Amino acid sequence: MAMMSKQMKERRKKKNKFKKFAERLPCRFCAVKKKPKAEEGAPAPVPAEPVDTRFDPAVGIDYKNLDLLQRMVTGQGKLVSRKRSTGCARHQKAIKYAVKRARFLALMGYTG
Repeated sequence: MAMMSKQMKERRKKKNKFKKFAERLPCRFCAVKKKPKAEEGAPAPVPAEPVDTRFDPAVGIDYKNLDLLQRMVTGQGKLVSRKRSTGCARHQKAIKYAVKRARFLALMGYTG
């Protein structure tokens, strides 16, 4: 019996080595895009590509931003989970209220 318990303890130790959950991705809305600093006396750098306003933190989560809100809602009209939308709790709540407001104002449908 004593031998069995030692073997079981060793198995448990091996099993607990592995992480149960993968690391979460950082929130896409919290990640602020760093702008290159202009040196003194030099002209400001011109952005090479147009800024994508769908996920731009400067634009923010708003009920009028339908491109963003439609990406955060499934085909059945349900909100996408935090795990799939890669948003923190604060921004997920803001998305929830923006979707509710857009639905109330008939900018979005309640169902798919």
